[in-house]
Amino acid sequence: MAVFSLNELASNTANIPLSSLVDGCEMVQLDNRDEALLNRNAFTTVSGKYIGIRASSQPYKLFDRSGKFLCNVGAIGRGPGEYTSIYDDIIDDKNDLIYIAPFIGNILVYKVSGEFVKNIETSHRFINPKLFLSEGVLSVIHRAGLNDKAMAVQFDVNTGQVLKELAPPAHLVGGVQFTEGEIFNTRNAPQVFDFFHTSSDTLYNYDIKSNKILPVFTITYTGSEQLYKQYIQLNKELFMAAVGFLITNPETGRQYYGNYKTVVADLKSKRSSYANVVNDYYGSLSVPNSVVTYRNGYWVHNISSESLIANIRKRLAESSCNENDRQTLTKILSSLNTEDNNVVFIGKLKNELKTNLWQ
Repeated sequence: MAVFSLNELASNTANIPLSSLVDGCEMVQLDNRDEALLNRNAFTTVSGKYIGIRASSQPYKLFDRSGKFLCNVGAIGRGPGEYTSIYDDIIDDKNDLIYIAPFIGNILVYKVSGEFVKNIETSHRFINPKLFLSEGVLSVIHRAGLNDKAMAVQFDVNTGQVLKELAPPAHLVGGVQFTEGEIFNTRNAPQVFDFFHTSSDTLYNYDIKSNKILPVFTITYTGSEQLYKQYIQLNKELFMAAVGFLITNPETGRQYYGNYKTVVADLKSKRSSYANVVNDYYGSLSVPNSVVTYRNGYWVHNISSESLIANIRKRLAESSCNENDRQTLTKILSSLNTEDNNVVFIGKLKNELKTNLWQ
């Protein structure tokens, strides 16, 4: 397992251009039809053909890569083919299918036309399931306890037959409150099912062929501050962490995590540092870094038009905004309206970095 120390990071913050991490970046204005409008920023899944968006209290919305609204996939409800909330999703371009995992329950399968196909049923009660699809096998990791029969299950996607199961490892589930908290995954590294749980300070890989869960990455810290870490695997050798510090409001006494910083760690060079990633394709706008923005082999930033306008105006007012950035941002600003639907920035993550991030 790769271990990096937060205490040993350089005090300065490296400025990393987005172009170091992705091959190109496109800006997609989503359809403005009423049925396409989003009620909030949301988890966004990008494939080669589609943009899928799941937002609170809305059905799963499917767009093509140009931003044209195609359909609602399924519906909010408790009937056949319906769901009350969505915890994970996969778009299968090859077979034009969408897999949706509710917070609790079986995995639902739909056509890209929005039509419900089937349940992938199991005797397990999946809680917070995360999905991975490869070579006709659907793998599921869920929030299991020691008394559950399986923490990981593999299915044949055609027949729904259970191929393999993995009982909850005692060293993992017994050592943390795995029955609480959240599970995140990114599916960025080819053929790697990565995941981490908010109660376990480690990023894991589920080895599908050997049916094992392996620890692969963590960041240690010996300071007195209480931290929240959100781990992201960008490819097989590059990792990222969003690190938040526990803050106490002096007036109310309320505690919350804030002052988030981004840490980038490269296993090949064994270098790590705090980092600020800027979108050098679009005026060097500062970008968020989380499991929401790095998923399924893409860097994705889904932002409301109103928020994007505010961000552009803030960037234009900065002394570091050069003439090229200014021209790019001014052009974008002239095309936006606060009442428009969200804008999605999309960049394909590089499988391997051929340049030194710290040059």
